[in-house]
Amino acid sequence: MAVRTQKLITDDLQIGMFVSGIDRPWRETPFPIQGFHIENRAQLEKIQHLCKWVYVDVQKSRTLNSVSPAQDFTFVSGYFEEKQRKNGRELLNLRIRTMQNDRPYKRLTNLNTEMRQARKVHKRIRDRIKRTLRAMSGEGRLSIEDLRDVSNELVNSVIRNPDAFAYLSRIDSHSEDVLNYSIRVASWAVLTGRHLDLTREAMSDLALAALLCKIGYTTIPQEILRVKGTPTPHMNEMLKWSLMKGVKLLRASDQFSSRIVKLVSHHLERYDGSGFPRGVSGRHIPFLSQVIGLSDYYESLVSYDFRDEPMSSADAVRELFSQRDLLFDAALVEEFIQAIGLYPTGSVVTLNDDRLAVVIGQNKARLKPKLLILEDQRKPWQLFKRRVLDLETATGEDFIVSSQPALPPDSEHRARHYFRHAGASI
Repeated sequence: MAVRTQKLITDDLQIGMFVSGIDRPWRETPFPIQGFHIENRAQLEKIQHLCKWVYVDVQKSRTLNSVSPAQDFTFVSGYFEEKQRKNGRELLNLRIRTMQNDRPYKRLTNLNTEMRQARKVHKRIRDRIKRTLRAMSGEGRLSIEDLRDVSNELVNSVIRNPDAFAYLSRIDSHSEDVLNYSIRVASWAVLTGRHLDLTREAMSDLALAALLCKIGYTTIPQEILRVKGTPTPHMNEMLKWSLMKGVKLLRASDQFSSRIVKLVSHHLERYDGSGFPRGVSGRHIPFLSQVIGLSDYYESLVSYDFRDEPMSSADAVRELFSQRDLLFDAALVEEFIQAIGLYPTGSVVTLNDDRLAVVIGQNKARLKPKLLILEDQRKPWQLFKRRVLDLETATGEDFIVSSQPALPPDSEHRARHYFRHAGASI
């Protein structure tokens, strides 16, 4: 009988599987050319780091008789045993219990309803930030009143339905705009806060500090911020030191509490002490600052604002996972990934048959979201026919092979077409 193999993305690999082929020359890896069994977590992580996909020999694998390409877990959540994940969350809850609600939040609206409200809130946030910046340039002082109102609106929207702002964040990921960037960071931060059951008050502070975390960029010449591509080392230093100028602006205003100033000033600190400006490490970094820093780091990976080539959401998650207990607390990284998902709502993904789709809803099985088919090379005549595919209930062999990076700024019209088309199907 011929050897039966299946092509899998490395996120779906498990210990015990037999890898018979990889997506790169064997000589570029430490693995034996004749193939190998995945024996432990370290080996699993190594191949996930080196390869995007592999061929698995089903007959030689020591796991199930058949390998399911669409597992109900990711390489991230599968890294820990269930008991370990539970213990990690419990330890995190002990640290933040004074900021948590007694009961988890419940979804109060469907995505279609909340999207209409979220778009209005998104526009109000942009308008208020612009108004605040104009006032700052005229009077040299920042006003908190307008920003506090819209940060509360952002929190309320995410509480009602966590997918709406995640969707809007992906729509604007092509935009090289500091305002949009800050809103996206705030969206991921509040989404994580909701997942952790933080109180409205804590999430309001989280949203406000996240919206203000890049306020120092306003002190940098605009021609520098408009430069496309990955920043030079000199520009990176300017961006980093702009944090201190932003903190100075906040302190100059008597309307911002010392708590908000502290959250902003610590968001570039890192768990291993390698951050800026003080090199604070571990739990000496305020917890909400850690959430903002993690959200900022993730957004910098998936957007075009300061990158030549942004990562896909799945690759960004892989990068975050590799930084657990280095740049970020491991338990917080795990919860952040659980909050946003491997394929956040609004992500563009490729299916196993090369169809292109956009994620329009999340399911309990995080690798099986609800999709809208955007492009189907097999049936191009159905371009204008909306086709929704729910991977959790689908009976076919459909599964996600990869997620796509954000479309470049010069493809804005294509991005708008995709998401406008998808928006009508939510």
